Formats: sequence, C-alpha cells, structure tokens
Amino acid sequence: MDNIVVAGKKLPLNKPALDIANNLWLGLLAEFDIYQFAMNGHQLLLLVAKEPANYPPAQRSNIAHRIEIAVQLPAVFYFDSLPTYERDRLVDKGVYFVVSNKFAFIPTLLANRRLRKEDIPTQLLPSTQYLLLYHIQRSSLDGMTLTEIAEITPYKYATIAKSAQQLTALGLSEFKADDKRNKRLTLTLNKRELWEKSLPYLSCPIKHYGYTNEPLSSGLIGGIEALSHYSMLTGEDIPTRAFISEECKDLKNKLSQFEDIQRVEIWKYPPIAKEGYVDRLSLYLTLKNDTDPRVQKELDIIINKMPW
Repeated sequence: MDNIVVAGKKLPLNKPALDIANNLWLGLLAEFDIYQFAMNGHQLLLLVAKEPANYPPAQRSNIAHRIEIAVQLPAVFYFDSLPTYERDRLVDKGVYFVVSNKFAFIPTLLANRRLRKEDIPTQLLPSTQYLLLYHIQRSSLDGMTLTEIAEITPYKYATIAKSAQQLTALGLSEFKADDKRNKRLTLTLNKRELWEKSLPYLSCPIKHYGYTNEPLSSGLIGGIEALSHYSMLTGEDIPTRAFISEECKDLKNKLSQFEDIQRVEIWKYPPIAKEGYVDRLSLYLTLKNDTDPRVQKELDIIINKMPW
C-alpha cells in the first residue's frame, strides 16, 4: 500500500521509523503490515492484517492501547470492507479504523488534540525527574530519540515515553521529527530555566529512610556530608548513605526509625552520582525543608554556583 484516503485526503504511507518499529512486539509484526502516516500534523500507525482475521473489538482496543503505551502513537486498523454493524461495534470500543477509501473513524479530537487539565501533572514521575536532572547535570538529552535515551539511562522505552509526555505537557519539551521521521525530544529552555520552571513539580527523591547501628561503606554519600562536599559546611561524622530500592531490599527491612549511628536513605530514582556523592540538585530537594539556616544558606550557594 502506498496511501490511504481519510476525509477525502490522500495520505501517503511509509514504513515506521526505526525507533518505533524496534519497540513493537514480534507477534504484532507477524500478523500485521504496519505503516506510519501523518494526519493534520499528528503521526499515526496503520495496521493492515496480513491474513483475514476476525479480532473482536475488545481485542483490537487492547492491541491499540498496548501500541500507544509502547510507542506513544495511536493505532488505526485498515479494512477493505466492513459491515455497518461491525463499524458500530468498533466505534463503541473507541477503535480507530479506515474502510478502504469509503469510511474512516478517526475522531476529530485526535487531529486537534489538546492537553486536558488532567493531563498536566502536578508532580513529576521519578523517571521524569531523573531524566530532567540527568539532562541538566550530566549530559544533554536534547535532540535524542527515545530509544537513544533508553540506551544511556536506567529506564525502558515505554517509561521514557511517559516521562517525555509529562515534560511536553509542562511546556519543557516537544517532539520533532527528523528527515527519517524519527521523533526526537527537543528541550525548549536552557538548563537554568528548565530547573526553575520544573521546580514546583519536583519532589524529594527519598522514598524511605531509617537508621542502622553499624556504619556502612557502600552506597552513595548524601545528606549533610554531601552538602559539605559541595560547600563550606561541616560534614557528618558518619555520612548518610543513599541507595535505590533494588540495591538494598534486605537492608530496608533492618532499618529502624530510632535515630542511630548510620542514616540510610532509599531513593525513588538513581542519584546522578559524581565522585561517590549524590548530585547537587537531588541533594537540594532532600534538604530544602531543613530548618537549619546554615543548611539553607549553603543550598542557595550551591544552586547559584551550578555550572548551568
């Protein structure tokens, strides 16, 4: 197939962009020929069954939902012909479809998508926060595809796609297609502006904390000791240690809420480590509510000295 007709418009079909095709499952690729096309500035996938198949509307809805989770593109099913009652069943399930050049159900809302109020996050996902702070402090993600980002970060494609949606919903990023139709993440502000604009949506990365009666030598250094590393503040005798949940499942069960020798923090996302210490901006988020004026003074200093 070279094209389809939707609302009287001939729309050219292309092979899916490589970073999209690589994130579709083998069973889907075995059963459907898949094409990519654009409608009113939005990219969609067209699914054409290789063999006649009578999938129930609920199953087609599930397939489309799974595709959108995997690659963040709506799926449209193609039919050479389709009885009216079958069309009605698909419409009831919200399944997008095209019947030859005779009929198309791709709601106008799709072509004119606007963010609903509930789409705008009040707090960033841990993965979104990680990607944002990674971009600001370690290495730029600007202009990368989601697949490329997945290769250098601890998150899978689908998780990164959700995070990219959050960034876009807040006006911090947008998607732009390159010459090969690969969608690339474009971060629209400079790093300091990104930090300041995202700050109301950032949260303390500590998911759980506690104490042990013996000092630990593993884990990244966080807390006051990390702040002293970045500032002139006097550090802790035994430094706070930061872990992510996957690193210390056994340790978490041994932590006490009674203050003891060693403070342990379990984080929602991996600290962006440098020289064994948690990163400056995540550290700021862990200590910003500390009531010690000396801590607040040093936090202000390290933010102002950030190499934006």
